[in-house]
Amino acid sequence: MTRRRYWVYFLSFLLTGICYIDRINMSLAGHSVAQEFSLSPVALGYLFSSFLWAYVLMMLPGGRLIDSFGMHRIGAAAVAVWSVAQALTGAAGGFVTMLFTRLGLGAGEAPTFPVACQAVRDWGPYTERGWALGAIYSGSFLGPAIAAPGIAWLIQATSWRWSFVLTGGVGLLWVVVWLAVVSTPERSSWLPEPERKRILAERLAGDRPSQGRGVGYLGLMRSPSMWGLAISQGCAVYSLYLYLAWLPDYLVTARHLSVAKSGLFTAVPLAAGAIIMILANWLGDRLMTEGAMRSGRRRMVVVASLVLTSGGMFIPFAHSLTAVVLLTILPISFCNTATSANSALTNDLLRSTADSGRAFAFLPLGGNVFGLLAPIVTGYIVEATGSFNSAFILAGVLALVGAVVSASLTYHTLGEAVPVRALRAAGA
Repeated sequence: MTRRRYWVYFLSFLLTGICYIDRINMSLAGHSVAQEFSLSPVALGYLFSSFLWAYVLMMLPGGRLIDSFGMHRIGAAAVAVWSVAQALTGAAGGFVTMLFTRLGLGAGEAPTFPVACQAVRDWGPYTERGWALGAIYSGSFLGPAIAAPGIAWLIQATSWRWSFVLTGGVGLLWVVVWLAVVSTPERSSWLPEPERKRILAERLAGDRPSQGRGVGYLGLMRSPSMWGLAISQGCAVYSLYLYLAWLPDYLVTARHLSVAKSGLFTAVPLAAGAIIMILANWLGDRLMTEGAMRSGRRRMVVVASLVLTSGGMFIPFAHSLTAVVLLTILPISFCNTATSANSALTNDLLRSTADSGRAFAFLPLGGNVFGLLAPIVTGYIVEATGSFNSAFILAGVLALVGAVVSASLTYHTLGEAVPVRALRAAGA
């Protein structure tokens, strides 16, 4: 049996990789931007967070567009928008103009993970959900891990402006390839017929799809599981954005590294995180029977990952740079393992294909409502205390809260629609 569907997974992996390369570009350039524009830690925190404002606002509309027009079309349009905004960041003349380009980046990136989740739901048998999403989400670590040293060198050797122009160009190149390759399994002529039949037969195995148009956002929000997924996602994403936004600056200001060395030391936990995330989700798949999947037993991967994420609260007590780097592997690795496992868990609990784009949008919406606060709150903490210590401890506590929420709430199906005949019988 062929596995040409893996090309869709690979392009989705590149999608998340490019997304996070463009995000970490600002983190690596932050010290240089702050010096050129004379920005305080609070102002820099707002700049780090600003793309998330538009990201959150566009999340639900993005999910609705995916349900209406397909993930393949919305994926191409979204990357084109954010790549142009990324390139224009290199031309920013000050805080305000950079703020607007960052908002454009956020608006374009909003459908990224709903597109990736929908790609797995459309193209993958349910037995591949965990490792496929783990591999795709690993792009959010491997992309920055590979690119961070090069971007840091480019900033130091030339200018922070060129780093934004070049990374924006990479995204536009991806759009050309995606449009040439990705559609749906039903319409892709390059997909062998036996593989097409397997995908169509197994991608919803174990599900009982609802009839009609699904239950919509209001119906999804009636499920405790949807709230458990969104809140635990938020607790994980808070740690993710704290470290992605502030770790390079922390290494420069608190550990006295150069910009180039901060890029190298940032790459280590990111690379380790990608490997750990794939292995953890692969193991989760191996433990999934059809019954375990439908009952939401994948939540245990989420809970364990969030508990391990909380280990970042011990960074303030580390004295050596080696210990700091080793400790950052815990939150960076396992916060994103939790988010990818949560996406697979959403797939497991979802009953209606018609609601999938909305569910995959509501999940990261919850995550990024928390996430947009992380860079800002950290900026205020650093300015008030002169230290990152309280910021790391706060993120660890939130990770433990997320573990409790996931363990308590994610037991119910998402979008379970009651057939009209059953309603009539109940009223008879």
